[in-house]
Amino acid sequence: MDRIVSLSKWIKLLIVFLALLQVTSYSGTMVFGEFQAGEYVLTIDWWGWFSSYLAVDFGTPWQALAQSLYDAGFHPGIILGSVEILPYLFIYYFLYQLFGLYQQGHVFTPSNFRCLSRIALVFLVWILLSLFYPMIIAFTLHFSGTSSAVPVYFSLGSQELKYALFGMIFYCVAWVMKHATELQEEAELTI
Repeated sequence: MDRIVSLSKWIKLLIVFLALLQVTSYSGTMVFGEFQAGEYVLTIDWWGWFSSYLAVDFGTPWQALAQSLYDAGFHPGIILGSVEILPYLFIYYFLYQLFGLYQQGHVFTPSNFRCLSRIALVFLVWILLSLFYPMIIAFTLHFSGTSSAVPVYFSLGSQELKYALFGMIFYCVAWVMKHATELQEEAELTI
């Protein structure tokens, strides 16, 4: 149990580091990068010693929409990028909560089930977001009269299937944790 507690501290720090790294690199690339062929690219030269290459590419259906938005004079990073990073932030938050519970020594509790099932829910909502957000953007631009040049996209591809797979995996792990919690409670009552 002590090993889970100490390891959870390090994993929580890693989660915070990854979240900050993703948000800063994502934001920096969106603000300072150049839009090229459906993605944002930022190249940083470190005083001639080495170079860094950051790229934010949108998924296949979003990449075509990003190019259409850019061609119509919009900033695809603000319209698409701000929404695309939200599921990541929710997943980081729920993972941080989960490992916080582990750090406190709460391994088999209903709170763990809630954290894992919420991560699964984020993946399922991510599928809906991926499928319907491009359509919502296009319809909004068409009906507001802002732009009729942005086509309506609906695409179901491998990315959405990955989200479904990850969602199912997290949901299965959550149910296993829930049943383990129930077994632990029963064992405590019988002793």
